[in-house]
Amino acid sequence: MSRIRLAVPLYIGGASLSLFGNSAITIVLPWLVLATTGSLASAGLIAAAAGIAAVPATFAGGRLIDRFGARNVAVVSDLGSATAVFGLIVVSATVGLSVPWFVVLGVAGAVFDVPGMTARQAMLADVASISGTSVTAVAGFFQTGFSLAFLAGPALAGLLLSMLDPIDVVAVTAASSAAAAVLTALVPVVGQAFAAGAAGSGSALDLIRRTPALRAMLLFAFLASLVTPPMISLLLPGHFNEIGEPGQLGLAMSAYAVGALAGSALFAFVAARSRRATFVTGMAAMTIGIWLFAQLQGFLIVAAGMLVMGLGSGLFGPIWNVYVAEQVPADVRGRVLGWLNMSGLVAGPMGLGLMSVVLLGGDLGLGAVVMGVGWTAVAAYAVLSPGARELTEPVQHSAGVDG
Repeated sequence: MSRIRLAVPLYIGGASLSLFGNSAITIVLPWLVLATTGSLASAGLIAAAAGIAAVPATFAGGRLIDRFGARNVAVVSDLGSATAVFGLIVVSATVGLSVPWFVVLGVAGAVFDVPGMTARQAMLADVASISGTSVTAVAGFFQTGFSLAFLAGPALAGLLLSMLDPIDVVAVTAASSAAAAVLTALVPVVGQAFAAGAAGSGSALDLIRRTPALRAMLLFAFLASLVTPPMISLLLPGHFNEIGEPGQLGLAMSAYAVGALAGSALFAFVAARSRRATFVTGMAAMTIGIWLFAQLQGFLIVAAGMLVMGLGSGLFGPIWNVYVAEQVPADVRGRVLGWLNMSGLVAGPMGLGLMSVVLLGGDLGLGAVVMGVGWTAVAAYAVLSPGARELTEPVQHSAGVDG
């Protein structure tokens, strides 16, 4: 079988392994920090440092993608992530891990992780073109792989942590990133690089400003990230802690992942008939799921809400990648994706801070209502904004085959 026919499996396999490693290390690293230092505050400090580092790295990554090619940046990012994670093993075996080492290596990993995912998004159009597969289908496969990795990574990490020393589990995540680099390097797309002056420094942002769909995507990414991180990081753990069932937190997150897997598997089929209907249905499902979750009643209703939310995200999530692949010129695609991803990274900590203020009185119910109202407004904007219809209109020729 030729590498061209294997382009999609290699691409999806590399992306899935990369995300698997990244999602697993989000479980393993805090556990390792706690096992080493015994300090929850240290785990929070390391997570904050990594989150801050990811913002400028995402911006710089977009420029590197446009300068050196998406596949090249994706491969280097995975090798960098594997090196940073493997560094934990080396330091542990030599001088011993400490908070400064955790910060340095955690930041190093974050610097590579998000640009790597951005690079894979930028590759989508070329993979679709070289393989003869529709952009919609590749985007659906990509989202399915994302959902599988999001489900399997933390689950397997948790299982391995129950049987092995945390530093041994670190080796599994490093191997995943290294394997992702190998698969991505085999994807038969040109690691296309553009001259430094191919587009002016402001051209990507200018394109976003004058394109209604891209403006809508940028604002949606920012607003959605104000709402959803507090749900995952504050309200969900707080609810299960309040009812004395912390073990059910992982099951609820798994329900979301299962829903996302189902939604992304359906995406390619339903979007081929009507992208607009798929997008609106996804937004509606996400909204219904959030309001189910906002009831904060036991496990079943909350888990049902998470399942429906996942289904909605699986249906509307791939739309962004499809639009970028079809409509954004290749020489600025990395920077455009960098701006879109960076807006979400910036908004996440802001949303957590705002929700922390809401929760000062300890009323999770109030926080859930605020989250529900906030998401409903965000979904209404996403569906009714001038850029929404442009975002969901199919085109005859994709950006990946222009010129």
